[in-house]
Amino acid sequence: MAATDVVSGPVAASPEEVSQIRLLSDALSGDAAREVRYFLSDSTGRKLELPRSVFLVLAAVAREMALGHSVAILHYDHELTTQQAAEILNVSRPFLIRLLEEGKIPFHMVGTHRRIRMRDLLEYKKRRDSMRRETLKELQRVSEALGLYDQDSTE
Repeated sequence: MAATDVVSGPVAASPEEVSQIRLLSDALSGDAAREVRYFLSDSTGRKLELPRSVFLVLAAVAREMALGHSVAILHYDHELTTQQAAEILNVSRPFLIRLLEEGKIPFHMVGTHRRIRMRDLLEYKKRRDSMRRETLKELQRVSEALGLYDQDSTE
């Protein structure tokens, strides 16, 4: 890839690359827990150590691509359209608009268009997912107390 090449959208592995990416993902995921150092060689043969933060991103990208997912990297302050934000949350755009208007997710206007920072969207998603887990735990506790939940069920 030339220095002027830019990835401007999601990247998917070709069918030929998937098996190679799976091997890479397996190797990287095993090394993520250990303090393994990785190096890249540039065109002059100079070895450059891969910083741990870049290594962790590379491992995450390889893991997703090994599963057949397309990946895109956006910076944390990237501004999203309402459609993009709705897709990330897996909700309809009208539902997302309601969340914005209720003040549950911060946004700002660019002309007549709403924009949501990736940071704010991910913070909302984290809160939502946490609340869902707590609700599920409470439902399980209530079910157990009423004798409706069998932990040893083999069904």
